[in-house]
Amino acid sequence: MSRWKQVALLAKREFKERATSKPFLITMSVLVLVILAVGPAVNFFVSDETEATRIGLVGDEPAGIDQALSAQAAVFEMETVLVRYPDRAAAETALTDGDVAVVLADGTEIVFHTDVSSRLSALVGGAVDTSVKSEALTDLGLSDGEVAAVVAPVPVTVVTLEAEDVEEDTKRAAAFVGTLALYISILMFGQFVAMGTVEEKQNRVVEVILSRVRPWQILVGKVVGIGLLGLLQLALLAGAAYFSAQMADIGDVDLASIGLPIIAGVFFWFVLGYTFYAFLYAAVGSTVSRQEDLQGAMMMPIILIVPGYILALVAAESPDGLVPTIGSMLPPWAPFVMPVRIASGAAEPLEILVAVLGTAAAAAALVWIGSRVYAGGLLQTGGKVKLAEAWRAAGE
Repeated sequence: MSRWKQVALLAKREFKERATSKPFLITMSVLVLVILAVGPAVNFFVSDETEATRIGLVGDEPAGIDQALSAQAAVFEMETVLVRYPDRAAAETALTDGDVAVVLADGTEIVFHTDVSSRLSALVGGAVDTSVKSEALTDLGLSDGEVAAVVAPVPVTVVTLEAEDVEEDTKRAAAFVGTLALYISILMFGQFVAMGTVEEKQNRVVEVILSRVRPWQILVGKVVGIGLLGLLQLALLAGAAYFSAQMADIGDVDLASIGLPIIAGVFFWFVLGYTFYAFLYAAVGSTVSRQEDLQGAMMMPIILIVPGYILALVAAESPDGLVPTIGSMLPPWAPFVMPVRIASGAAEPLEILVAVLGTAAAAAALVWIGSRVYAGGLLQTGGKVKLAEAWRAAGE
């Protein structure tokens, strides 16, 4: 049997062992169900934003106030519903209870419950102004057409120097969620590599395997098998997220179309990031012989991973900042930070190229370094082995 067929068999063994474990299956089921519930939940919480604004009327009203309010609401791109009350007390009670957003009393007073809305003030005030002026012009003998021409608002064109990207915040948020999934996946499956290494040393299975294959084959098979499981998990989560996004409706933002490039980016950076950290986890895992000692050994990769998550948080708020910009191009943190900066449009092509090439080169270096440390520490039992000792042992 060729060496690569042996690697494939080892990878298959790792994949099957982890994929059929109850903790993995339970965790995946819960995550998928939670993600699928997000879309309907978004619709539930944002649905109130599309309801018509209720405006209360009480007392004397300017002539034509209904038409004037409708015309002003169209200018403000709002939908309104008018509610009339028999007296001031009833109107104020409705305002206090939240049945209406604002009350126009006697055509001269605009009443709010607590906070004053400048938008509603302008809408109601504009309607009153139009009604009063229309009545005065009619009394002067102007026809309805002439009155409408006088009180009609002057059309003004509003432009911006730069087009607003209404999806920018959503893209950035989606990229951060993807980065969070990436962070959890790399952390989880990197630890799987380390734990698998220690388990094989502790129960002496590795000694049996080494009688047939070489250390680098065991390592590559382990990393590939667990990595494929990580990709499967991401695929399931991404599929659930995409389906959930299709069910969500938040106006002009197409969550599903935003999600596709984000999902593709997460897969790409997972391959780079997982390759970088998996061989590091394997190396530190090979230096201990008991699960009790593993937590201390795994602090090295965790110390490298956590700043990447923190930098991704910073990048979500300030993608153009100096710290996230530098962090997005450094190999240990690029897989976490660069997707957020790319989604926000802040990453330059050269910065992306530097991040990709730098992370790929660093991952290749860790493959070589990690493989040597892994080979040197694999058969050493009885206590914790220093990385330098494992490195020297591999060369003997």
